[in-house]
Amino acid sequence: MGKKPNMSPKPHSPDQPGGETRQGVVDARASSTADPGPQPGGQPDAADPELQAARDEVQATFAQYQRLAADFENYKRRTRQELADRTQYANEELLRKLLPILDNFKRALDHAPEGIDRNWFEGIKLVARQFEETLEAQGLAAIPAVGEKFDPAQHEAIASEETDEHEEGTVVAEIQPGYRLHNRVLRPTLVKVAHPRALKS
Repeated sequence: MGKKPNMSPKPHSPDQPGGETRQGVVDARASSTADPGPQPGGQPDAADPELQAARDEVQATFAQYQRLAADFENYKRRTRQELADRTQYANEELLRKLLPILDNFKRALDHAPEGIDRNWFEGIKLVARQFEETLEAQGLAAIPAVGEKFDPAQHEAIASEETDEHEEGTVVAEIQPGYRLHNRVLRPTLVKVAHPRALKS
Protein backbone atom coordinates (compact mmCIF):
# COMPACT_ATOMS: atom_id res chain seq x y z
CA MET A 1 0.00 0.00 0.00
CA GLY A 2 1.54 3.31 -1.12
CA LYS A 3 2.02 6.42 1.03
CA LYS A 4 -0.54 9.23 0.81
CA PRO A 5 0.87 12.38 -0.57
CA ASN A 6 1.90 14.89 2.09
CA MET A 7 -0.90 17.53 2.03
CA SER A 8 -0.05 20.84 3.64
CA PRO A 9 -2.93 22.86 5.07
CA LYS A 10 -4.44 25.31 2.58
CA PRO A 11 -3.74 28.89 3.68
CA HIS A 12 -6.81 30.99 4.47
CA SER A 13 -7.45 34.02 2.36
CA PRO A 14 -7.47 37.35 4.30
CA ASP A 15 -11.06 37.87 3.09
CA GLN A 16 -12.31 34.60 4.55
CA PRO A 17 -13.77 34.43 8.04
CA GLY A 18 -11.36 33.34 10.62
CA GLY A 19 -8.43 34.29 8.47
CA GLU A 20 -5.54 36.24 9.86
CA THR A 21 -4.20 39.28 8.09
CA ARG A 22 -0.58 39.11 7.38
CA GLN A 23 1.71 41.72 8.89
CA GLY A 24 2.38 44.67 6.69
CA VAL A 25 -0.85 44.30 4.73
CA VAL A 26 -3.21 47.33 4.90
CA ASP A 27 -6.93 46.97 4.35
CA ALA A 28 -7.60 49.36 1.49
CA ARG A 29 -11.33 49.26 2.11
CA ALA A 30 -10.98 50.89 5.57
CA SER A 31 -8.65 53.56 4.33
CA SER A 32 -10.92 54.45 1.44
CA THR A 33 -13.72 55.63 3.82
CA ALA A 34 -11.52 57.86 5.99
CA ASP A 35 -12.12 61.62 6.21
CA PRO A 36 -10.10 63.16 3.43
CA GLY A 37 -9.48 66.22 5.69
CA PRO A 38 -9.58 69.87 4.71
CA GLN A 39 -9.36 70.52 1.04
CA PRO A 40 -6.84 72.94 -0.36
CA GLY A 41 -8.12 76.48 -0.58
CA GLY A 42 -9.70 76.86 2.95
CA GLN A 43 -13.47 76.84 3.59
CA PRO A 44 -15.39 76.66 0.36
CA ASP A 45 -18.77 77.62 1.91
CA ALA A 46 -17.39 80.90 3.28
CA ALA A 47 -16.21 81.84 -0.18
CA ASP A 48 -19.65 81.25 -1.69
CA PRO A 49 -21.10 84.74 -2.40
CA GLU A 50 -24.69 83.50 -2.48
CA LEU A 51 -24.32 81.84 0.92
CA GLN A 52 -22.69 84.95 2.40
CA ALA A 53 -25.46 87.14 0.98
CA ALA A 54 -28.07 84.85 2.56
CA ARG A 55 -26.30 85.07 5.92
CA ASP A 56 -26.16 88.87 5.71
CA GLU A 57 -29.85 89.00 4.91
CA VAL A 58 -30.70 86.76 7.89
CA GLN A 59 -28.61 88.94 10.23
CA ALA A 60 -30.25 92.12 8.93
CA THR A 61 -33.72 90.59 9.35
CA PHE A 62 -32.94 89.50 12.91
CA ALA A 63 -31.60 92.97 13.80
CA GLN A 64 -34.79 94.51 12.41
CA TYR A 65 -36.87 92.09 14.46
CA GLN A 66 -34.96 93.06 17.62
CA ARG A 67 -35.60 96.77 16.95
CA LEU A 68 -39.29 96.15 16.34
CA ALA A 69 -39.57 94.06 19.52
CA ALA A 70 -37.89 96.82 21.56
CA ASP A 71 -40.15 99.47 20.01
CA PHE A 72 -43.22 97.38 20.80
CA GLU A 73 -42.15 96.95 24.45
CA ASN A 74 -41.64 100.70 24.75
CA TYR A 75 -45.07 101.29 23.20
CA LYS A 76 -46.72 98.91 25.69
CA ARG A 77 -44.93 100.62 28.57
CA ARG A 78 -46.04 104.08 27.40
CA THR A 79 -49.59 102.84 26.90
CA ARG A 80 -49.73 101.40 30.43
CA GLN A 81 -48.36 104.65 31.88
CA GLU A 82 -50.82 106.79 29.92
CA LEU A 83 -53.71 104.60 31.04
CA ALA A 84 -52.57 104.84 34.67
CA ASP A 85 -52.26 108.64 34.37
CA ARG A 86 -55.71 108.95 32.80
CA THR A 87 -57.19 106.87 35.60
CA GLN A 88 -55.32 108.73 38.33
CA TYR A 89 -56.07 112.21 36.99
CA ALA A 90 -59.48 111.55 35.45
CA ASN A 91 -61.17 113.94 37.91
CA GLU A 92 -58.59 116.72 37.56
CA GLU A 93 -60.82 119.17 35.72
CA LEU A 94 -63.80 118.50 37.99
CA LEU A 95 -61.72 119.02 41.12
CA ARG A 96 -60.30 122.23 39.70
CA LYS A 97 -63.86 123.56 39.29
CA LEU A 98 -64.83 122.49 42.81
CA LEU A 99 -61.96 124.35 44.50
CA PRO A 100 -63.68 127.78 44.39
CA ILE A 101 -66.72 126.22 46.10
CA LEU A 102 -64.45 124.88 48.84
CA ASP A 103 -62.86 128.34 49.16
CA ASN A 104 -66.27 130.00 49.55
CA PHE A 105 -67.32 127.40 52.11
CA LYS A 106 -64.29 128.23 54.23
CA ARG A 107 -64.73 131.99 53.83
CA ALA A 108 -68.35 131.73 54.94
CA LEU A 109 -67.33 129.81 58.04
CA ASP A 110 -64.49 132.22 58.82
CA HIS A 111 -66.82 135.25 58.59
CA ALA A 112 -69.90 133.87 60.32
CA PRO A 113 -71.90 136.67 61.97
CA GLU A 114 -72.04 137.01 65.74
CA GLY A 115 -75.00 135.60 67.60
CA ILE A 116 -75.52 132.79 65.07
CA ASP A 117 -77.03 129.56 66.35
CA ARG A 118 -74.11 127.41 67.41
CA ASN A 119 -75.78 124.12 66.58
CA TRP A 120 -76.57 125.34 63.06
CA PHE A 121 -73.03 126.64 62.66
CA GLU A 122 -71.51 123.33 63.78
CA GLY A 123 -73.76 121.51 61.31
CA ILE A 124 -72.50 123.69 58.45
CA LYS A 125 -68.91 123.08 59.55
CA LEU A 126 -69.58 119.35 59.47
CA VAL A 127 -70.95 119.58 55.90
CA ALA A 128 -67.91 121.59 54.82
CA ARG A 129 -65.62 118.99 56.36
CA GLN A 130 -67.42 116.14 54.62
CA PHE A 131 -67.08 117.99 51.32
CA GLU A 132 -63.33 118.45 51.89
CA GLU A 133 -62.88 114.79 52.86
CA THR A 134 -64.66 113.73 49.67
CA LEU A 135 -62.17 115.74 47.62
CA GLU A 136 -59.25 114.33 49.59
CA ALA A 137 -60.48 110.81 48.86
CA GLN A 138 -59.99 111.63 45.16
CA GLY A 139 -56.32 112.47 45.76
CA LEU A 140 -56.59 116.17 46.64
CA ALA A 141 -54.10 117.47 49.23
CA ALA A 142 -53.36 120.98 50.53
CA ILE A 143 -49.90 122.38 49.78
CA PRO A 144 -48.02 123.46 52.95
CA ALA A 145 -47.21 127.17 52.90
CA VAL A 146 -46.68 129.23 56.10
CA GLY A 147 -43.21 128.67 57.50
CA GLU A 148 -42.03 126.83 54.37
CA LYS A 149 -39.29 127.99 52.05
CA PHE A 150 -40.77 129.64 48.98
CA ASP A 151 -41.02 127.09 46.16
CA PRO A 152 -41.97 128.53 42.76
CA ALA A 153 -43.19 125.10 41.67
CA GLN A 154 -45.87 125.14 44.42
CA HIS A 155 -46.20 128.77 45.56
CA GLU A 156 -47.07 131.99 43.81
CA ALA A 157 -45.80 135.12 45.57
CA ILE A 158 -48.22 138.03 45.29
CA ALA A 159 -46.87 140.11 48.19
CA SER A 160 -43.77 140.53 50.32
CA GLU A 161 -43.14 141.60 53.87
CA GLU A 162 -40.08 143.28 55.34
CA THR A 163 -39.07 141.45 58.46
CA ASP A 164 -36.05 140.38 60.45
CA GLU A 165 -37.96 137.63 62.23
CA HIS A 166 -37.88 135.22 59.27
CA GLU A 167 -35.19 134.08 56.90
CA GLU A 168 -35.36 135.64 53.47
CA GLY A 169 -37.65 133.68 51.14
CA THR A 170 -39.79 132.21 53.92
CA VAL A 171 -43.56 132.17 53.41
CA VAL A 172 -45.07 134.31 56.15
CA ALA A 173 -48.73 134.32 55.11
CA GLU A 174 -51.14 132.33 52.94
CA ILE A 175 -53.47 134.43 50.83
CA GLN A 176 -55.24 131.54 49.09
CA PRO A 177 -54.64 127.84 49.75
CA GLY A 178 -53.11 125.72 47.03
CA TYR A 179 -53.77 122.08 46.29
CA ARG A 180 -52.05 119.12 44.72
CA LEU A 181 -53.71 116.19 42.97
CA HIS A 182 -51.53 113.19 43.75
CA ASN A 183 -48.09 114.41 42.58
CA ARG A 184 -49.36 117.17 40.29
CA VAL A 185 -49.93 120.77 41.41
CA LEU A 186 -53.58 121.53 40.76
CA ARG A 187 -53.43 125.13 41.99
CA PRO A 188 -50.42 126.93 43.50
CA THR A 189 -50.72 128.60 46.89
CA LEU A 190 -50.89 132.40 46.81
CA VAL A 191 -48.45 133.60 49.47
CA LYS A 192 -46.65 136.51 51.07
CA VAL A 193 -42.88 136.09 51.26
CA ALA A 194 -40.41 137.58 53.76
CA HIS A 195 -37.45 139.71 52.72
CA PRO A 196 -34.96 141.56 54.93
CA ARG A 197 -35.57 145.17 55.96
CA ALA A 198 -33.81 147.77 53.92
CA LEU A 199 -30.80 149.33 55.66
CA LYS A 200 -31.35 152.94 56.74
CA SER A 201 -28.90 155.37 55.20
